Amino acid sequence: METTLPAVDFERLEREREQIRATFAVGDPIRHVVIEHLLHDDAAQRAVGAFPSPEQMEIAFEGLAEVKNAEERIERLDPVFQAIFADLRSPRFIRWLETMTGIADLRADPELHGGGLHQGPDGSFLDIHADFNLHPQLGIYRRLNVLIYLNREWHERWGGCLELWAQDMSQRRAFVVPIVNRCVIMETHDRAYHGYKQLHLPAGVTRKSLASYYYSPHRSESQTEEEHNTLFQLRPEERAGARARQFLRRIEALAPRAVRPIVRGLRRALGLAD
Repeated sequence: METTLPAVDFERLEREREQIRATFAVGDPIRHVVIEHLLHDDAAQRAVGAFPSPEQMEIAFEGLAEVKNAEERIERLDPVFQAIFADLRSPRFIRWLETMTGIADLRADPELHGGGLHQGPDGSFLDIHADFNLHPQLGIYRRLNVLIYLNREWHERWGGCLELWAQDMSQRRAFVVPIVNRCVIMETHDRAYHGYKQLHLPAGVTRKSLASYYYSPHRSESQTEEEHNTLFQLRPEERAGARARQFLRRIEALAPRAVRPIVRGLRRALGLAD
């Protein structure tokens, strides 16, 4: 694939803009839409094949609330990733996003702060959260996430499906399986709660995705003016024994593969499994 060709299927997005806009507007519990085949198939398949291993990625998040790998240095990767992110940050795509969402003055992040390539190996998780609200350098408000999944096969029993939760954290309201070339465009604000459960993967499988974030000088009514970091939340079933659950889950995620079933069995015995 020549990197000068569009990776994003702009013609289809523009043709179906009104239908996509209507779906986004009524998204529950937050405004969002799921789009199949946002990328041209050749770009998506090349990205799957060229995705770096977790060990090759620059950033590793290993905390009580998340375990995953990330890579923001797109220029060091296969040219297909440069083509994809060039399209996602292009004026044409941003204009489409503004029209589709009704959010004015959107700007793509030139630094991909927190975005880029994300990958979760076995044991990875991302607790339910609302995203940070201000870009640390630009000082403008984070308004949209565009997530593109790059997994050729996925089973719900593996975990890792995107969950969108009610603003009062009373129930999960949406559920997205992260299959190849499936895109989620979602509004972000202080109560836009989302995340995924811990991964239980067969050998050689990881959870792969691309993330591009968009900002505006204008905040939404659901955003505070004061800067805050990521706001993590507990699911209702996690509130009892939360600290013990998080501690054992982190031990399992960081343990050698041969040891993880032992830790997992201990969690089940204690009633602390996901």
